[in-house]
Amino acid sequence: MPRHTSKMREEARSLYLTGEVPSVAEIARRLKVKPHTVGAWKREEDWDALRVKTEKRAAEQLVEKLASERVTLNTSHYRLWGLLVSRLFEILQQERGLDIPGMVKLAGILERAQRGQRLARGLNLDGQTEEQIRAEGEAEGRALVDLFIEVVKEQVPDEETRDRIARALLEQIPGEGEDGG
Repeated sequence: MPRHTSKMREEARSLYLTGEVPSVAEIARRLKVKPHTVGAWKREEDWDALRVKTEKRAAEQLVEKLASERVTLNTSHYRLWGLLVSRLFEILQQERGLDIPGMVKLAGILERAQRGQRLARGLNLDGQTEEQIRAEGEAEGRALVDLFIEVVKEQVPDEETRDRIARALLEQIPGEGEDGG
C-alpha cells in the first residue's frame, strides 16, 4: 500500500483549492507529509490553474445568481408599477372636479411610475438599454487590451515574448480566444 493515499492527496488538493490553508507547507504539516510531496502533487496536477478555474466558475455562478435575482426583482417591480398606474387610472376616472394641486400630485406619481417601469425593464432613464451599456463596456475593455498590447510591443524587445504575452492575454478574455475576436 502506498504511503500517501489518494484520499490524502485529494484532501491536500481540497485544502489548497478552497484557500482554507494558505501554503503548501501548512498543508503538509496538517497532513503529516513532507512539503516537497505536497509541492510535487501541486505541480503534477497544476493546482494553480485548477484554483483559477474554480474561482472563475464560482464568480460566474455568482453573476448568474445575481442576474436571476435581478430579473425576478425587476419583474416584481414592473408589476407593482403597473398596478400603481392602473389604480391611478381608476382614481382619475372617478374624479370629476380635480383641482390643479391634485393634478400636479397625480402627474408626479405617474412620472415616478414611468421611471420605475423603465428601470425595471432594464432601461436607463436617458433611454439607453442595458445591452447598449454592456456593449460600451466591452468596447472600452477591448480598447484597454489594445492599449496594453501596444505598450507591450513598445516595451518588450523580444518579438516571441511579445507574441506570447499577447496570446496569453487574448486567451483570458471571454469570447475572444474561441473565434479569434
